[in-house]
Amino acid sequence: MFKEKENYYLIEEFKKYGITAVYTKKIMGNMSDYCPMEGQREGTQRENRRRLLEQIGLLGRQEVMAFQTHSANVHVIGEKTDRYYYNKEEDIDGFITKRRDVTIFTFYADCLPIFVYDRKKKVIGVWHSGWPGTYKEIMKNGLKTMKEYYDTDPTDVIMALGIGIQPENYEVGNEFYENFSQKFGSDSRLIRESFIINNKTGKYHFDNTRFNEIMALSLGIKRENLIVSREDTWNEKFYSHRREGTKAGRATAAITFE
Repeated sequence: MFKEKENYYLIEEFKKYGITAVYTKKIMGNMSDYCPMEGQREGTQRENRRRLLEQIGLLGRQEVMAFQTHSANVHVIGEKTDRYYYNKEEDIDGFITKRRDVTIFTFYADCLPIFVYDRKKKVIGVWHSGWPGTYKEIMKNGLKTMKEYYDTDPTDVIMALGIGIQPENYEVGNEFYENFSQKFGSDSRLIRESFIINNKTGKYHFDNTRFNEIMALSLGIKRENLIVSREDTWNEKFYSHRREGTKAGRATAAITFE
């Protein structure tokens, strides 16, 4: 489960395997270099990440991150990799690695983080899945990348979904619904269980967490290995682009070996 601490949420099931996986609260500050907040002094985000690593007892790890673009692309940080920041043009929204000297950082203000750990191959990762990444099937691509590079079997993967915006506060338009329905099938479980009609407004609401939960199970993740958070980023303790607009900073979903 996602256990609340003073400045972040910690995923307990990962901790018992010697892995720290966290999602930060707003109180921890903006974490993303490419989403500066108005009036924020230069270097604040870097200092916030340093403070996080200090608080989890892993100061000094090499930071891995990207200018996220809502793609479905997951990048491997291999033993010979010597680049750790990836620009917008490189179109990366997640990472996997076996390396113990790095911490993967991904950034959020409503979108859904997908944390993964292959218990047999000892591979960790975290992927950014807003609705575009969900539509483009970043989860499927991430598991495919793990299979290609590390021969991962999904039945060996522990996966955690969250923290993201919940459907009560995630109204979407008819075109949004139609695009998903055409791709995944209007009668599919994915669509039936992840789109909700608001009886008062007649508008659709999207459950990004539920969509990815169903997708995970369909791709071979075992129910007992799936951890799902229903914390809502609409809550003031989190950054939310839907609630705060351009004033929103970015939380980090971070993962590292201890």
